[in-house]
Amino acid sequence: MALETLKNNRYRIVRPLGSGSTGEVYLVEDNLNDRQEVVLKLLYAYAYPAAQEAQEAQEAQGVQGVQGASQAFEFEARAVTQLNHPNILPVLDYGTEEIDSNVIPYIVTPYCPDGSLARWLEQRSNSDVLTLNDAARIVGQIAGALQYAHNQGVVHRDVKSANVFIRNKLNGPPDMLVADFGFAQPLPGARAGGLDIRGTPSYMAPEQWEGQVVPASDQYALGVLVYQLLTGRLPFEGSVEQLRDAHHHSWPVPPSTINPTLPRGIDIVVGRAMAKVPGDRYPTISAFAHAFAQATQPVPQPVVPPPVYLAAPPTPPEGINVRDVTPTPLMPTPTPTPTPRRRISTWMIFLITAIVLVVVLGGIGLLSFVVSNNTALSSVDATATANANANANITATSNANTTATTSANATSTANTNTSANATSTANANTTATAQTHGNANATATANANASATAQANANATATVAPAAALSGNWVNEVPNTGITRLIITNNGLTIAVQAFAMCPPATNPCDWGTKSANYTGSPFKIIFIFNGSTEALAISTQGAQLAVIDTSTTNGVHTYLFNKQ
Repeated sequence: MALETLKNNRYRIVRPLGSGSTGEVYLVEDNLNDRQEVVLKLLYAYAYPAAQEAQEAQEAQGVQGVQGASQAFEFEARAVTQLNHPNILPVLDYGTEEIDSNVIPYIVTPYCPDGSLARWLEQRSNSDVLTLNDAARIVGQIAGALQYAHNQGVVHRDVKSANVFIRNKLNGPPDMLVADFGFAQPLPGARAGGLDIRGTPSYMAPEQWEGQVVPASDQYALGVLVYQLLTGRLPFEGSVEQLRDAHHHSWPVPPSTINPTLPRGIDIVVGRAMAKVPGDRYPTISAFAHAFAQATQPVPQPVVPPPVYLAAPPTPPEGINVRDVTPTPLMPTPTPTPTPRRRISTWMIFLITAIVLVVVLGGIGLLSFVVSNNTALSSVDATATANANANANITATSNANTTATTSANATSTANTNTSANATSTANANTTATAQTHGNANATATANANASATAQANANATATVAPAAALSGNWVNEVPNTGITRLIITNNGLTIAVQAFAMCPPATNPCDWGTKSANYTGSPFKIIFIFNGSTEALAISTQGAQLAVIDTSTTNGVHTYLFNKQ
């Protein structure tokens, strides 16, 4: 298409940059900003006849009608322009241009001369190997941008490598910039079936093929992008119908099978992000990025210290063959010195022998006397007596100048008392230690219960504040469009929502009724069923406004902005 200027000569076309899934892309000069070079995208996917615009202009003056293509584009463009994140490519301007009796919406974004991630993947050489650390950093930046958008109630719907741009820096690795939020290409024939199905088939989650888009749909698409980064290929290929069937019923080949250098843990992480059911994926896209970063880290191996030498072996003199030199041990083993034996004098041997004979003879006589006078002596007493005599003999041998019997008795008594005292002391110490541990365990349990109670109270208090921020009487920014009014009240963490919406052919908004649910975080989700249609609302604050994403089983997905009355 031969174009020179757009929007009343504000944008002068420098050259075409190509065509994408949604339309044509041009490098233009912004005459209002010192001829700054920016990118203008003509969104042919949102094109509609100029006659329709005239009809919508009449409806805006009071003639009742349904929401048109221009209003849908207006809603989405306005929501995207309010996104402010370092890894999101901002929308500088948006509007419409009439070309060949058709109204073509357009958006203006900064120019990224380094191109997209898809272009880098196509042009990279073997030296441009993507390390796991680089992959984790890229995924972390993309997930951070998408998580921020989800917190604002915006779902991308078309996450792919062509919608991620590279911004090189003077120092350090490049940054990733996520672009084209909400401006996905409608699939051919989707509107004819009554569904608003938009996206790129190679990246679309199973629920997205049915016209239902949730934040977890972006996580699925990011999982496909990660698979592409690690393996150099997409998980599924083929026609649109083949891709639809594969995303619903097939599982891709594990990445480590294609790239054996990958840790097996990455297979599990990517597989969960690409689960067929949204509830089986990670709770948030940030949780997926964190799990992926953990899986890219190597498993620590035990470190075996090298042997330590106290001295280096000597260097043989020149001319001497090393094999002829007897090695000198680094630490020679000392020769043990025999311990000299003490010699016992002759008179000491004679004295010890005499004492032993006296003790033995005396023991025999005493034993005979006891047996003759007390035949009822038990075998236990006899054993004790024998032990006493044995102890006496040993004591007599060790202490030649001491009476054998007295030494034996004294030694036996001392041993008995020592054993009793040791047993008593050990029992007392054991009891005291057990009591101390018991008190310590009771104290630790009490402290843990107190900490858990305090944390629960803190969490409850922190959750009530954002729940209260949703309360009020909210009116759609665009009158007589879709959901027209919301009346929200909260009682602590219990939120009640009454919704009013346009229900053709009625001329006044109809009441969907009131639904209540517990607040568990932003966006607050609640479901209405009216006239056979299921309307799932995702409600979140967006500055002073209220952002509502309506996923309808009959009308597709729409985003509304509400002002508080």
